[in-house]
Amino acid sequence: MSKLTALIAEAQAGLSIQERIPEEKWAAIAAQCGAVEVAEIMERIARFKAELETIEDWDGDTRDDIHAAIYRFSQLLRRTAG
Repeated sequence: MSKLTALIAEAQAGLSIQERIPEEKWAAIAAQCGAVEVAEIMERIARFKAELETIEDWDGDTRDDIHAAIYRFSQLLRRTAG
């Protein structure tokens, strides 16, 4: 398990499946990211974008989920740079 995956899992601990990770926990994750984690975030965003290209237009829920993941990881990437 990568450090980034472990940090996200730690942030999700105790949350129900319907709950989102709070913004302060995303900020804490960003603060612990180094060059390896930044590279992984960029790779994940690229994979999400590639996956989005394979999803049919009629599958709006899946497309929405992927867009949300792209947004979340893009925000995380911005926080690591700031």
